[in-house]
Amino acid sequence: MSAYHSAFNAGEYVTIADIETLRAFQQSWEWHHPLTDEQLAFAGTNDRIAGVSYYHGGTTLYEFAETPGVWHESCLRDPTLTGDYARRNPEAATTAADYYTIAADRRGGLPVVVVRDPVGRELLVAFQFNAEDMAGAMRDVARVRSRINFEWKYGFGGIYSANKRFLDAT
Repeated sequence: MSAYHSAFNAGEYVTIADIETLRAFQQSWEWHHPLTDEQLAFAGTNDRIAGVSYYHGGTTLYEFAETPGVWHESCLRDPTLTGDYARRNPEAATTAADYYTIAADRRGGLPVVVVRDPVGRELLVAFQFNAEDMAGAMRDVARVRSRINFEWKYGFGGIYSANKRFLDAT
């Protein structure tokens, strides 16, 4: 993930990764805030993010409302990409990176980030001083978030079968 840019926000609910993922992270991570054996017991659980912080160098760290410890982003999962939600809402549960294209551009001499749907409609155009870096960070987030949660994080609405009728409204 990009430095100083979180995939998840405080207040969101996430799922802690499965035990195999947590063990692999525990064995491979050699730096700050190692995953403890006690944290492994929380594999697969859901909790609300109480706080998001950044370690020197930009590593995103999370603390939860109920689950103890400091957690790395690679140990967390978007709950809308799996389970019941994904089965009930496959259109919304698609990984954002598999649906949207995200690019840096210039409009009126200003650097912007543009998010387009598969048919090329621009659903978000946002001014950013460093549009290239922001577009890269948003692409990183899109790889781990569902369409619906990506839209929520960046403040725009997507086009779904249920709301297409509003596109033709006058």
